[in-house]
Amino acid sequence: MDEVRWAPFLVAAVLIELTPGPNMGYLALASARRGWAAGLLTVAGVTLGLTVHMVAAAAGLSQLAAAQPLLYEGLRWTGVFYLLWLAWEGWRDRAASSTLEDKSVGDWRDVRRGFITNLLNPKALIFYVAVLPSFAPPGAESPLRVFLLLGSIHLTVSIVIHIAIVALGARAYDWVARTDRAPQIQGAFALGLVAVAAWVAWSTRGG
Repeated sequence: MDEVRWAPFLVAAVLIELTPGPNMGYLALASARRGWAAGLLTVAGVTLGLTVHMVAAAAGLSQLAAAQPLLYEGLRWTGVFYLLWLAWEGWRDRAASSTLEDKSVGDWRDVRRGFITNLLNPKALIFYVAVLPSFAPPGAESPLRVFLLLGSIHLTVSIVIHIAIVALGARAYDWVARTDRAPQIQGAFALGLVAVAAWVAWSTRGG
């Protein structure tokens, strides 16, 4: 498979993952609010969401959704409103927060939130429908194998970058834990999610 443009694809995958979006914003905010364990579990959920997008695109389902404006808009706005719901949940709980949650503790809700956030991420849909196939040769003997191979490279890149984001967020958690400002951080977490939702709504709009 020498005809596959591996190096350009790797560069593209890194640049795309470094572009601000729901994954980057949510991971940074979640790890700053809850620490390492919750951040890593959220990475697991995000990776599962990306895997679903990859498999759906390989089966042709994502192309169908992207070709239907109503389906695409439904996915886009559902993702925006889910982020807003998480923001409201964080804002509602801020008055009851006197301390940050234990950074050594995480649970399945972190995986679920990361999964849903990325499953409803229109940027992931666009990547697997429009960007990834452009790096595969049109005359490949096994296009599905090439697609899954490129998708696996993207998943690996995303995991590395997402863990780095969690590490930065966890450092912020350590600083906040020493300053006893849990309610303020809870409020900042909520406002940050509102900003992420607004960015997703703006950056994924059609035409």
